Amino acid sequence: MKKFLAGALALAFSAYIPGGAMAADDYPNRPVTLIAGFPAGSGADVYARFFAKKLEEKMKQTFLVDNKPGGLGSLSVVALKNAKPDGYTLLIASADQLTAAPYIFNNPPYDPIKDFEYIAPVFSQAFMMLVNAKSPYKHISELTAAMKEKGDKASYSTSNFPSTILGEMYKVNAGGLQTQQVRYKTAADALNDFASGSIDYTIGDPVFGLARSRDGTLRVLAVSTAKRISSVPDIPTFAEEGVPNVDVRIWWVLAAPKGTPKAIIDTMYKAMTEVTTSDDARKFVGTNGGEPMTLESPQATLDYATMDTKRWEEWARIGKLEKQ
Repeated sequence: MKKFLAGALALAFSAYIPGGAMAADDYPNRPVTLIAGFPAGSGADVYARFFAKKLEEKMKQTFLVDNKPGGLGSLSVVALKNAKPDGYTLLIASADQLTAAPYIFNNPPYDPIKDFEYIAPVFSQAFMMLVNAKSPYKHISELTAAMKEKGDKASYSTSNFPSTILGEMYKVNAGGLQTQQVRYKTAADALNDFASGSIDYTIGDPVFGLARSRDGTLRVLAVSTAKRISSVPDIPTFAEEGVPNVDVRIWWVLAAPKGTPKAIIDTMYKAMTEVTTSDDARKFVGTNGGEPMTLESPQATLDYATMDTKRWEEWARIGKLEKQ
């Protein structure tokens, strides 16, 4: 009886080991849901499903993508916040869906730092300045000269917050352009206006930009980062084209609800980092104009997210973002 009681007590005590070590011993032992704040079939959704498949292969368990678009990405993040912190509901997303919240919502539905566990980065990507492939502009300097001449009769299209911010950075640092911003729901929605000549240039993500460049619709003039992107090294930066102080890079992250056991966070960090540095992931991300991104720990990922939240405060000011 004494042996039985001792064993029972030991088992009961082990269930409460700090960090949930016992809970992670066989994790994951059932399907994991990856929430994604994008419509099924969208360019961003392609990323989510690629990495879900790679995590399946790595961890020998099913990873299901659950699309929850809407609310400027906030619906998916709220779903994560309200999920059980057991490691079986995670979020794979552009980090700005979390870190930009204090600066785009009047009443943010979550705190980007206090409400989540940041596991690991997935990749980073720049945005791109594009013009109609039939336009005469082959360099930013040529576009800038033309935009100065057209003044407020010139226009450009954006479809999200990073493109809006980059648009304002360009106008200010190119000498105070008066070009008028036209907002669209998606970058592709502006293509008809490009064809008619009513839009002078657009700013889009690399998935959109490179696809339109390859099919001959648009021409890429520059990438938004301080240094060239290794996967598309032939595209210059704004600084190289004579426009200083332009540096916009977004990053994707894997996150969990607050309170998810540390042992599970560490397990997913290791798996995600191995996936993102694999040859398949490098090739896939590179094809779409991105770069693999790694940090040394979940804590380093949290630290980077904290920095990113502060950066969004400055970007929101530059982009003149109106809170929703």
